[in-house]
Amino acid sequence: MTIPSICLRLLLTAKEHHRKTLLMRLIDELAARRLYYHRPLPTLPDVLLIDIPPRFSGGGLALGRYYPVILESLAEMHEFEAYLCEPRMTLVAPALLDRRPSALRTNDIIFARYEPQAPNWPWLLICFWPQSYTAMVPPSADTFARGSYTIDAYSTEGQLTDAQLKLLGTLGPEHARTVHSGGIRLGHA
Repeated sequence: MTIPSICLRLLLTAKEHHRKTLLMRLIDELAARRLYYHRPLPTLPDVLLIDIPPRFSGGGLALGRYYPVILESLAEMHEFEAYLCEPRMTLVAPALLDRRPSALRTNDIIFARYEPQAPNWPWLLICFWPQSYTAMVPPSADTFARGSYTIDAYSTEGQLTDAQLKLLGTLGPEHARTVHSGGIRLGHA
């Protein structure tokens, strides 16, 4: 091997190393802390809740720091995990599925309570809206995730219950169905 070819190889290796160090993955940075909330019924979605690091968090996120991702199938779950693991040059919002139309349908307004399966994570209230309601809002309003859902996060179950009762008071209980997650509650013996 000649000196110029060794120099060229070192230069190419250094450039490749530099390029690799510039690449990042969302799973290592933006979405390093996340929790799956499993669907309370087969006809509802799972939710992946990403705890956005403080330097990226703020207004527009649930409780100022959480980014919910609605996953309607196992295939979407795998697709989203691959998206988080993909090397990229810059950080991007984990918005892969946000505007994908929901494949699920409902005739009733569904209030689904998702209980956290780990300490210090919020309770979630997912409202699944029928098309008769979502059609009243212009698509440009960006009101419904995946065209069908609204998501709110609460620090306590009591806060979630209060918010749900306000919604039921506005809509009337005959217009909504409530589903509770089947989480296991640990108590004292």
